[in-house]
Amino acid sequence: MKGMKLYNRSTIYNLALKTFGPEAQALKLMEEAAELAAAAARNMNGLGNEVDLAGELADVEIMIEQFRLNGMGLMIDFHKQKKLERLAERLGVTYAAE
Repeated sequence: MKGMKLYNRSTIYNLALKTFGPEAQALKLMEEAAELAAAAARNMNGLGNEVDLAGELADVEIMIEQFRLNGMGLMIDFHKQKKLERLAERLGVTYAAE
C-alpha cells in the first residue's frame, strides 16, 4: 500500500459522520441493530452461525463508537454504569466500577 494514507479508527468514524451526517448514521444504526437482532434469532433457531452473528455485533459496535465520538460517550457510559449496577443487583453481587 505504498503511498496510501492510513487512517485510525477515530478518524474513520469522524469522517463517516462528516460525510454522511448524524441523521444518516442514526438510520444506519437502526439498520445494523435490526440485522443484529435477525442474526441473533437465526443463531438461536439453529439457522445461523456465530460468524454471521459476530459480524453483525461488529457492525453495531462500530456504529456505537461513532455515536460515542459524536458527543454521546458520557451519556452511554452513565447508562451503562446504571445497567451494570442493576444486573449485579439481580445477580446478588455488588458492581465495582473499573
